[in-house]
Amino acid sequence: MDVKTVQSYLSSLTLPQYRQKQILKNYFSGRYSSFLEMSDLPKGLRLDLEKNFSLLSLSESKLVTDTDTQKALLTLKDNLAIESVLMDYGDWLTACLSSQVGCPLNCAFCATGKMGFKRNLTAEEMLDQILYWNHKIFPKYIGRLVFMGMGEPFLNWDNLLTTLKIIKENLDIGSRKISISTAGIIPKIYEFTDLNTEINLALSLHAPDQETRQKIMPIALQYHFDDLIKSLNYYTAHTRRQLFLEYALIDNINDSQDHLKNLITLLKSNRLFYLNLITLNPVKDGLNPSSNLNLFADTLEKNHLNFSLRRSLGKSSNSACGQLITNN
Repeated sequence: MDVKTVQSYLSSLTLPQYRQKQILKNYFSGRYSSFLEMSDLPKGLRLDLEKNFSLLSLSESKLVTDTDTQKALLTLKDNLAIESVLMDYGDWLTACLSSQVGCPLNCAFCATGKMGFKRNLTAEEMLDQILYWNHKIFPKYIGRLVFMGMGEPFLNWDNLLTTLKIIKENLDIGSRKISISTAGIIPKIYEFTDLNTEINLALSLHAPDQETRQKIMPIALQYHFDDLIKSLNYYTAHTRRQLFLEYALIDNINDSQDHLKNLITLLKSNRLFYLNLITLNPVKDGLNPSSNLNLFADTLEKNHLNFSLRRSLGKSSNSACGQLITNN
């Protein structure tokens, strides 16, 4: 819902102030998919709002359900589409949110980049992914958020900050339960650091050196590896918070002994670097997963480094990291 537009419209009707608060509370509750369902409002007002506005800026076109994930194809008002994923970890539910329609970065291991870039999502469209899922799973609710869906969040900076502000003010999701992943937009890493927020930061690393990284992540041609590490060190020095490094092992690309050695050196350089070691998720006509996952894990363990083998949900339904794509 375009909150400002609806508020302005309601003000023009000279309705009591509490009506606006009712409508906003209902919207952020995630319990409703339309104004008509808001039984605490007068019928005439419900009909009027339904005629003039859409409660949600997106609608479900398809839902794919797996054992522990649900992936929704969501159509936007301009008929472009995104995918959003609900992940059930047992003790909590996490929504994986998209920030762009497509992605301009074209990482070699990611399906979304093959779409190209269409446009940024509005703050409303990012927020409405959460409310869509909350309505879907009511009376359960989303407990954690990851901005790791389609797109590069830091290239949609202003709308991202607006979304985070709205979440903080209106949803019961603490900053420490929100994570944002970037491919390495260095200026925004510095800006994000200076926000002094407790929101988690993750970096799609995927290579421990410039030469390898630029082969699979074109963004590395714009932002050099050495400068990227400087920005990460700035983050940890100023926030005193762990920074999560994502590393998907790719056959004959980033899985050699030299890569492992360089990765160990990087992790030892900063005790706040935490590695998420990931099995590469399959993508049509994409790269192949490495068979060296256990070798990497065993060696990292022997070196007493901070890492985990990240549990990947939704692989069979193409809902996992790097698998999101639509036919826009």
